[in-house]
Amino acid sequence: MKSNEAKRILFVDDDRLILRVLSDFLTFKGFDVVVAENGEEALDKIARLPPDIILLDISMPGMGGIGFLRQIMLSNGALPYPVLVFTARTTTEDYFRGIPIDGFITKPCDKTELVSKIHEILEKHKRASLKTILIGEDDLEVAERVVKAFRADGFVIDEAATGPEVLEKAAVCLPDVVLVKQILTGMNGDLVASILQAMPRTQSIPVVLYDTSIVAKSKEEEEHLRRTTGIRKYLVTHDADALLKAVKEVLQSPSPGRGT
Repeated sequence: MKSNEAKRILFVDDDRLILRVLSDFLTFKGFDVVVAENGEEALDKIARLPPDIILLDISMPGMGGIGFLRQIMLSNGALPYPVLVFTARTTTEDYFRGIPIDGFITKPCDKTELVSKIHEILEKHKRASLKTILIGEDDLEVAERVVKAFRADGFVIDEAATGPEVLEKAAVCLPDVVLVKQILTGMNGDLVASILQAMPRTQSIPVVLYDTSIVAKSKEEEEHLRRTTGIRKYLVTHDADALLKAVKEVLQSPSPGRGT
């Protein structure tokens, strides 16, 4: 996790005393604190200084906390930033029904508890943003190069040296992508992909298959195999950078519909 200095808090509250006292304390704790006294001012601050987390009062003049959240809400109903609601209300859960905020802290609050809550929410979002890749490779030198490339790019890595081990680990850790070699000890990669596709728990996990032994496929063949095995890309290479690029493309592309 980055240091506190890299974490910007947008603190929105119309109580100037609370705003000054807590912003001074959070600044002392190493955070970059941007303050706003109402929702309209907060919208202006967000446009110029995107925060890492928002500390938000709900009872404010003008659009208020709820109005502010609805203004920044994405089209899919998600919020673009973590939000910790700072409030004197006692029935906050009902008041925020349908709005995906990250937590509540009641006025007046303990300063240490506030910092702890902020750290907890930032850490939760950091973990949620990480992507896990399960790599099935039985050549130690190739595995070392591939793992190094993915870790350097910020991925969380799990490794397996046999086909059955790939299946076992995929079912347990549910990685975002399985990157598996075609000619693999115990079970070849295409069979691994077919079994993953057949199991309800793992059928939505995309597979990238690679090996220098893979024969190039036509577009029609590739589309058929995507639908029936979950294999999203074929690469005739062991090059770590090429594999990293392919996995990123898979993560950024929409999942294809399943065929019969």
